[in-house]
Amino acid sequence: MTGVDMIEVYTPGIKAWFPDEDLAWVSTSVIEKEQDSNQVRITFQDDVHQDKVHVFEASINDILENKIALPPLRNPPKLENTDDLTNLSYLNEASVLNTIKTRYDQHHIYTYSGIVLIATNPFAKLPLYEPEIIQKYSGSRRGDLEPHLFAIAEDAYRCMIRDNKNQTIIVSGESGAGKTVSAKYIMRYFATADDKDAPIGKQIKAGTMTEVEEQILATNPIMEAFGNAKTTRNDNSSRFGKYIEIQFDPKRNIVGAKIKTYLLERSRLNFQPETERNYHVFYQLCAGVNEAEKEEWSLKPWSDFHYLNQSGTGVIPNVDDAKDFEETRTALTTIGIQTQTQTEIFRLLAALLHLGNIDITGRNDAALSEDEPSLVLATQLLGLDCANFRKWIIRKQIITRSEKIVTNLSPTQAQVVRDSVAKYIYANLFEWLVTVINTSLSCQNIESVSSFIGVLDIYGFEHFKKNSFEQFCINYANEKLQQQFNQHVFKLEQEEYVREEIDWKFITFSDNQKCIEMIEAKMGVLSLLDEESRLPSGSDQGFCNKLYQNFGTPSYQDYFKKPRFSNSAFTVVHYAHDVQYESEGFMDKNKDTVPEELLNLLQNSKSQFLADMITPVPTTPTLESTPKKAPSLAKKPTLGSIFKQSLINLMDTIHQTNVHYIRCIKPNEAKVEWVFEPTIVLSQLRACGVLETIRISCAGYPTRWTFEEFADRYKCLIHSSQWEKNDIRSICSMVMDTYIKDTDKYQIGLTKIFFRAGQLAYMEKLRSDRLNECAIMIQKHMRGFHARIQYIRVKNLAKMLQCVVRRKLAQRQLETLKQERAAITIQTTFRRHLERKRYVQKMAAVIKIQSVARGFLDRKKFQSVKKVHAAILIQKIARGWMARSRYQAQRAYIIRVQSYIRRRIARKQLVVYRAEARSVSHLKDTSIKLESRVTDMIETLTQQREEKSRLKVKAVELESQVKTWIERYERLDQKAKDIESIIGQPAQRQDNYANLRAQREQLQSDYFNSLDKIKTQDKDLNRLKQELNRQREEISNLRKRNSGTPSDNADINELKNQILALKANCDVKVLVQ
Repeated sequence: MTGVDMIEVYTPGIKAWFPDEDLAWVSTSVIEKEQDSNQVRITFQDDVHQDKVHVFEASINDILENKIALPPLRNPPKLENTDDLTNLSYLNEASVLNTIKTRYDQHHIYTYSGIVLIATNPFAKLPLYEPEIIQKYSGSRRGDLEPHLFAIAEDAYRCMIRDNKNQTIIVSGESGAGKTVSAKYIMRYFATADDKDAPIGKQIKAGTMTEVEEQILATNPIMEAFGNAKTTRNDNSSRFGKYIEIQFDPKRNIVGAKIKTYLLERSRLNFQPETERNYHVFYQLCAGVNEAEKEEWSLKPWSDFHYLNQSGTGVIPNVDDAKDFEETRTALTTIGIQTQTQTEIFRLLAALLHLGNIDITGRNDAALSEDEPSLVLATQLLGLDCANFRKWIIRKQIITRSEKIVTNLSPTQAQVVRDSVAKYIYANLFEWLVTVINTSLSCQNIESVSSFIGVLDIYGFEHFKKNSFEQFCINYANEKLQQQFNQHVFKLEQEEYVREEIDWKFITFSDNQKCIEMIEAKMGVLSLLDEESRLPSGSDQGFCNKLYQNFGTPSYQDYFKKPRFSNSAFTVVHYAHDVQYESEGFMDKNKDTVPEELLNLLQNSKSQFLADMITPVPTTPTLESTPKKAPSLAKKPTLGSIFKQSLINLMDTIHQTNVHYIRCIKPNEAKVEWVFEPTIVLSQLRACGVLETIRISCAGYPTRWTFEEFADRYKCLIHSSQWEKNDIRSICSMVMDTYIKDTDKYQIGLTKIFFRAGQLAYMEKLRSDRLNECAIMIQKHMRGFHARIQYIRVKNLAKMLQCVVRRKLAQRQLETLKQERAAITIQTTFRRHLERKRYVQKMAAVIKIQSVARGFLDRKKFQSVKKVHAAILIQKIARGWMARSRYQAQRAYIIRVQSYIRRRIARKQLVVYRAEARSVSHLKDTSIKLESRVTDMIETLTQQREEKSRLKVKAVELESQVKTWIERYERLDQKAKDIESIIGQPAQRQDNYANLRAQREQLQSDYFNSLDKIKTQDKDLNRLKQELNRQREEISNLRKRNSGTPSDNADINELKNQILALKANCDVKVLVQ
């Protein structure tokens, strides 16, 4: 179909998709189309927000030249819930996303996309993996039941039996998408499903498992404990890749298994970002060991270990670490690891925790105390010599041709060495566990293994704010897997064309071989990293500069970029996204080596378990050697080269097997159940290759319909008389010959019809138009029939209404006659009632007049009696008032006379009292009282002055004693400092110093108490002075009062002299005090 034909499809009512920032794609409907010879303008209305309008405008030439694409069309509602995306009429990005979302909203988490199973994580427990479900899928063909993990597993099993070829199931996706759980359920399916079509000799499980199958399932808790950790995106994230081979004998019984691991994240052991955890087994160890083991290994809560408390997160909601520890121990026992060996494993893990707590101090040179507690515990548990281990933690040895040079490390370098030892031990422990599992699970008789099914649980494409060596290796692995996926899909596409015997041309697809060669070629990124790692002066910046030099050419500009604002980073253009990698740490993580001295210590450990576990690193000889010189030192393989080789071996294994794909999708970042975020899902669909599969399909014949399906849907385009005369294939040919003139737009195969991309959109338009014409015809006849029925109903209704009206009129006339007769009867009764009422009113009026007249007469008589009684009462009150007035006047006169007399007598008495007050005897009595009071005050002052003097003397003594103690303390302090400078150790007289210091503080306290007491006495003395002054003022007032009264001059002078003497005596005492 040409671009012009596609434009014709966009008629009012047609639904299409428009991009949206929040929802990725939104559904719209065409409401208007304007088109001329050069330009087209289509207006769409949003299906959700009716007031929102989207406008598409472009030139027809741009559409024909594919410079601008028309809005993708939406599929009919019938197909939007299909369980296979390849069945969609319009196979585009928006339709794929909408179908997955529609199924997810209906709680269908699995959807096929051709050979790929898309699994969307629900973040909730579903009853989809019960034993009855497993048996339901056992023996069924793919497509018979709903999409499921078990359908893929059963398909792989059937392909292995039918083709006698090994199978691989690749489970991929980003962290938190559910890869680990999916792989676990696939393994459970193989271990528990019954083969309903089992050949003779195959063991029927009947609800039980063999020992090998139980051991295979037991590997899950072990690998999760030692290789999984909580991350920001996932509470149980696999921090390594694994390929599990489930081995079958010729009778298709499971006889063994084999595990291969890839790129364990070693750096997680010594560092975890915020909200993340270390490997599960460490937290299980702290929570699950018994008290005896906890005391023997000096285990504490996880928050006390540096390797576990950096992120601040140690507990996962709804996870019991103690219970998981018991499951891990049970699983270790199941695979054949003895209890004593398990104890050695946990002892080793405890040693690693103490190793992380070793406190390395110092400024320029690292310092580590020999009796550092964590050092002693770690070396004791590891069976190492503490002194030698401490020496090579803070020092390094450089070997030259003539000598060995030992230099000190900085504190940072020493911590790196400590962490590298811990990572090396843990990595070897992990590899040892894998080896033990393989030894236990692998079939001893290799000849009895006829085939296997591999389950690859591999990390998905990663792109963070800061990407390092681990992300580079992970994305490199995903590049290889994506290339294999594209080639496999392309191969299947071509095979179906050949099988259907249709004419086809070579389909081009996105090939990332150039990017892979840039990474793994002879002068690729990994080779340059290894080369820089082997240089004594190699650095991350030097590695980065080599990348700029080698890949900064135009031939690599589509795959390698130099960041604009950084000289220590580089960008690789991956198939899914451009990723910028920071070169910092690439060298150390690639080498990941332990100093030879510490490696020898580990290999010679007193712990036989550790010594056996630490195997010498394999070496590869260098190519440079001459007969005159000694052979070059062996090169240790780097982590990058090991990963590259293991990845190449993995791809060789995959290429030799038949591959099945499961793409796990994480629907939201918050891990909330049944929440679907379209933008996040769309980015994962692009990264996992699902959309690339669709693009490859669209390049050929993406839409394939069987003859039955096509005829059933589109036979309406031809006359119904042709349906019975021709078979299904002829009906299909008639439809296509009639409406599709260009034979290049479709191909007829043996069992299917293949259509080019967008061709079915045209067919759907024709079908929609045909159905509209039929609908209009049906509507015309139905409306005529409906109008005739309506006319007959109206006519019958009119007759019925006439009958009803006439009946109503007769009934109304009858009702009028009844009302007239009733009115006459009512009038008669009413008139009688009025007359009776008038008589009653007149009679009541007469009675009322009589009662009023009688009442008036009685009230008049009562008023006369009342006036007589009031006159008598007034007379009585007036007479009483006159008698009281006379009595009160006489009483007031008598009282006035008495008061005059009493005032006269009081004045006389006052004169007598004043004379007595001016007499000498009274003055003497007053003086005597004052003298006795002054004497008491003088005695009190004297006592207080004496007490003050005594306290001053005591304060002086205390001050001198304090000064003596201070001088003694200073002499002792100086002596202690001299002794410390000589011996280099803390002073030995700490107790004496403490006693002296306590005595000094006691003296100071006594001194301050004495000062407070003196201050209190000063206050009392001031109070007494004030009281004395007040007495002086009283005496002075007495003198003034007596100055005008004649008295005995001799007595007065004598009193004056006594007062002056007392005053002088008081002043002298005050001065003395």
